[in-house]
Amino acid sequence: MENKIMRYGCWLIDNIKFSGNDFLKKVVFEGKEIDLLITNFQNSKHIKEPFKDWIHNKIINHGMRDMGISPIPLDSIFILTLNGYDSENSYNFTSLFKLCLKLVYYQPSFVSHTAVYIPKAVITLPNWQGFRHSQTISKLEINSNTFDKVLYYFETLNSLEIRNSYILEEIYKISGIDDVLLELLSLYSFIEGFWWNKKGKSNLTDSFLAMLGQDYATGKENKEKREIIKSNIQSQNGLLRNPKLDDMRHILAHGMYKNEDNSWNNEQWNAIYEQRNLLFELVVESMINRIKNSAQHRI
Repeated sequence: MENKIMRYGCWLIDNIKFSGNDFLKKVVFEGKEIDLLITNFQNSKHIKEPFKDWIHNKIINHGMRDMGISPIPLDSIFILTLNGYDSENSYNFTSLFKLCLKLVYYQPSFVSHTAVYIPKAVITLPNWQGFRHSQTISKLEINSNTFDKVLYYFETLNSLEIRNSYILEEIYKISGIDDVLLELLSLYSFIEGFWWNKKGKSNLTDSFLAMLGQDYATGKENKEKREIIKSNIQSQNGLLRNPKLDDMRHILAHGMYKNEDNSWNNEQWNAIYEQRNLLFELVVESMINRIKNSAQHRI
């Protein structure tokens, strides 16, 4: 290891809630445990060097001068690797880990490209491809429990040597359309097409049930879990019009919302946003499971 250059990484996440409590996690890459610290600006004042200097004198000071194209770093959450990883394969590690962060903490939160620190060599700052200032804050929270899903996705995709998954990146892009109704319509269209297993004209209800039963929560033992999801969707749809599983898609695809959206109250809009978040999480979880199962069947 003496001849290998070791580096440290830092990702920033903006536009999201934080529990307020720092926490530590571990991720394994190529047989090496990498310690992670998840913190915010206030708490980072007390972390050890060289990380305190890196955050405060490099990332934050630079970011405060460049807020036109990036978030205010004082409001960001910092994810630091506390021990180094081998730079020979650093792109594989950082790109996959960023993808997993994005899949769990999807838009309207934003995940930066990796900032890098190589002792006595170089420091690169985070950048925010696609960042836009938004009034909407993600309803998700970064805490120890939600972060476990990041680690699960990373462990799954890394063990299968899937460094970049085009389809997962495409699903993530849907969360950034910045119009909740179009995002919902895109998610429903993806579900209907991707999980249609029959001949003839597709229908959303069969595809949605196929997603739940084939990839999200398989087997008789998960029937209750699938029923809860169906019930949630039906209850949300019932607040707008009809508690059928495909009614939201019907409203959106046929332009009915153009005559109705001005009359929706806060409860109805909340149901729409909650359904958007639920669908995104269902699709990502289902795709991760499908990728995992498909790889295992090829072994």
